Amino acid sequence: MSALFAVAMFVGMFLAGIGFWALGQWLRRRGYGDRLDKIDAKVSKGQRMTARVLGPLSGGFVGVARSLSRVPFLGSKRSREMWDDLEESERLRRKDRS
Repeated sequence: MSALFAVAMFVGMFLAGIGFWALGQWLRRRGYGDRLDKIDAKVSKGQRMTARVLGPLSGGFVGVARSLSRVPFLGSKRSREMWDDLEESERLRRKDRS
C-alpha cells in the first residue's frame, strides 16, 4: 500500500511539474515573458540567499548526526560508514570549490 502511495505521489509531482511548465509556456505566448523573467530573477535571488544562510547549517546537521551515530544504541556500523562517506564527499566538494 505504501509503495503504491509513493508511486502515486511521484506521478502527481511529475504531472504538477509538467503543468507548471505548460502554464509558463502559455503565459509566454500570451506576452507575459518579461514579467515571468522578473519573477524568475526575484526567486533566483531568494534561492541564492537561502543557500548562503542554510548552507553552513547543513554541515552542522552532518556533524550532529555523525556524533549521534557513534552513540551506543543510536547508531550502527553501517550508519557510521554512511556518515563518514558523506563527510568525505562534503570535504572534497569544499576543496573543489576553493
